[in-house]
Formats: sequence, C-alpha cells, structure tokens
Amino acid sequence: MNEADSSDIATAFRKRGFELSADLRSADAVVVNTCTVRQRAEDKAISQIGRLRKWKLERPAGKLFIMGCAAQRLGEKRLKAQFPFIDGVLGAKDLGRLEGMMDAHFKKSTRAAVAATHTPPTTIKTKNFFVSPLSACVTIMRGCSLKCSYCVVPSVRGEAVCIEPEAILAEARLKAAAGMPEIILLGQTVNAYRHGKTTFTGLLKEICAIKEVKRVRFMSPHPLFFDKAFFELLKNEPKISRYAHLPVQSGSDRILKLMRRGYTRAQYLELAANLRQAAGGSMALSTDFIVGYPGETERDFLQTLSLAREGGFSLAFCFKYSQRMVKSASLNNSFAGPRPSEALAKEDESASLSAEGGPAGLFGGNNSFAGPRPSEALAKEDGPEMKTQISVPLMKARLERLLCAVKNNSRDILRERIGKMEEVLLETATTGRTSSNFTCFTDRAGSPGEILKVKITGADKNILNGKVIR
Repeated sequence: MNEADSSDIATAFRKRGFELSADLRSADAVVVNTCTVRQRAEDKAISQIGRLRKWKLERPAGKLFIMGCAAQRLGEKRLKAQFPFIDGVLGAKDLGRLEGMMDAHFKKSTRAAVAATHTPPTTIKTKNFFVSPLSACVTIMRGCSLKCSYCVVPSVRGEAVCIEPEAILAEARLKAAAGMPEIILLGQTVNAYRHGKTTFTGLLKEICAIKEVKRVRFMSPHPLFFDKAFFELLKNEPKISRYAHLPVQSGSDRILKLMRRGYTRAQYLELAANLRQAAGGSMALSTDFIVGYPGETERDFLQTLSLAREGGFSLAFCFKYSQRMVKSASLNNSFAGPRPSEALAKEDESASLSAEGGPAGLFGGNNSFAGPRPSEALAKEDGPEMKTQISVPLMKARLERLLCAVKNNSRDILRERIGKMEEVLLETATTGRTSSNFTCFTDRAGSPGEILKVKITGADKNILNGKVIR
C-alpha cells in the first residue's frame, strides 16, 4: 500500500514538472512517506526527518513533506514542534488532499506549465515508479474495519472504504493499454471489497475481461473473506495469479483468539487446501508471522513453528511483536477469551475455540463475520494487557528458530517446482515471474510483457530456471 501511495505522490509531483532524483543535494522537494505498523519503522522515519535538517539548512527554498501512517499517528502539530523546518504534513487518511497541498506550495511555479507542454497526461497517470514497469498497482479500497488487537492500521488509515468499481476499471484499462499487462489490486483486506452489488469476485471477473490484461494479482487478502464464488473463478480463470499472500500471524488457537483474528489454525489450513485445490495444485502461498505476542508460551510458539512447516509456505515475513498504541474494539462472546495478562497462569490449558469463533461461512457455510461489526465496536486505548511480556532475548531466539524453519521450507517448496510447467510473464528478455510469483530465468529470449510456457529445470536459492516450451 505504501508503494502505491508513494506512486500517487510521485505522480502529483510529476504533474507539476518534477522528476524523481537519487541525488538529495540537487532535490527541490523531499517527501518522507512513513510507516507505523511497527515501532522500528516509525523510529526510522523520525531519524530520517532529523537528518534532513542539514538539507533544509543548505536549501531553505526546498520543500519537505512528511506523509503516510506515522504522519497520521503523530499529527502535524507534534511533528512540526519537533521539526519546525517541515513544510507540510499529510496523514494517510488525508491523501485525498494531496493535490490541494501541492497547489498551495507550488502555485507560482512554472514547472506545471512546462510539464504540461512536454508530458502527455496519460503518460503521467500511467507511469509506474516503484514496481515492475509491466505491473500496475490499482487501489480498490482504503482502510480496514477489522479490530485485530495488535494492529495500528485502522487508527491511521481509518475504516474500510471501497472505491467505485467504474473508477477501478477505468484505471485498470488505462494502465493495461499503456503497456502494463499485470494488474495488482490493493487493499488492507482486499477480498472484503464490496461496492453496491459489486463483490470482490465480480470485480476480478471484470478486470480479467479487459483484453490487454494478462495477469491479475491481489494483496493482501484476509482469511475471513474468501467465498465459494471466488474459488469457482480461481478454478476457471487462468489470468488470476496462482499466488496469494495470506497472513496467519500465529499457529496457536489461543494466540489467534487473543489477536482477534476470527479463525482457528484448522480453519486456516482448510482454506489453504481449498485455494490449492481450486488452482489445480499450482497455488503458492506466503504469509506473515508475529513472534512474542504478549503471553505467548513455548507451547504457543511450537504450534507456530509446526504451522510454518505444515502450511507449505513459499515465503514468510516474520516479525517480533511490536507494541503499538492502537484503538481496539470491545468484543462479543464469540471472541471472549483470557487477556494476555491472564494467559500465563493458564498456559497448560488447551484452547477451545468453537466454530462460532471463526468465519464459518467462508470455510463452507454462510457469509457471516464472526465478531463485532465495526458499528458495534467501542474504541478504547489498549491497556496494560498489550504491554510486551516476552523478553527481547526470548523473542529474538524464537524469531531465529522460526526464520530457520521458514528458510528450509521455502527451499523445499522451490525444489518441488522442478519438472512442472509454469506460465512466465517476462519482465526482461530472459527474466520474468511465474503465475505463482517465483522469479524465473528462461533459456531463450522473448519480449517483455510476453507470457511463455516454461518447464522448470532447476532452482537456485530463490530463483527458478526454466526451458521455454513455447
């Protein structure tokens, strides 16, 4: 999401005659697009802003803007009090005001007139700044209405808001026609998209129907929001990527319940199996894990470790728990469970999470959401129960064990691809990505944007090698 936001920000500057520069000393404007999902990310942003004081002193006419999630959480008043040399602050919820901010700061500049003379508007709108030049990110929703206990996203990005399907389709058509055959649909819980009668699956169908679109990816889905219609479409539509990043966070039912994730370990594994079955066995899954959640016992961690192996993940992003000041929700009985502060005394008790504690409909039933609706949620500051109770050395040791398991598993998953057929979308003459999102080197050259049928002949570290069949 941050890359997509950064691309939108860069586009706004480009419309006014600016170009990206790798040379800070020659820059006329600097944007720090911040993240706050983990404390370390916010700390790095603050450090970067501090280092920019020297640049501002040397170029007093230069403009410095702080944007994104940390800007939203900290606020303009606090940031400018600490760093009075900042020119503008725009939080993640307020990116819709970006054009107005640009107009206010660059109103008298002749850059926009020069840019309009030399750069066609369609080029500005479709230019891809931060991902593959053949891939186009299209945001379909912003914010999140879930209330996971560890997550700061709803408080800095707001409740989920779905963009009108007509606007999404228009952007996808424009970018595909401009030479970007892969469309990546973005949202915090992207498969929860619904606008009027248009569901996520319905939107996918319409995107796939665009002639110039050769592949469609989406990120990041939530395990709660897959339905039978999606599985049917995945089974029959080859344009949909055979890859999904499906965050699980923990392998322990007790920790999942405390995190308010809404599903059990068994339900998650069932969903993974259903995705692979619908994709004809070619589906690759990656995930996220959090290590050291408050109250996590050795037993809980071992369950996460075993899920890392059992889940068959091609890749996993593993993080130490980072305490955030987040707005949480009051819970109904389906999420009732011990607070982390109570959990240590009950570590030998087995978790008992009923089917009602998870999304029964999305694993084969109705389409109900287990847990409080956003309108029913009463926001409050998390109390002492969210303070880290796992020591840093223990978290670090567990993280290292998990990373080792993930690395070994990823190597095995990659090797299992040898001998199989893959569709490779070329990004260069001899390098591309498979539908299952592996980088692949081909033995024969083709044209960027072309899809080749390739037989996988080998695997080296994180890269596949293949022989072009046609």
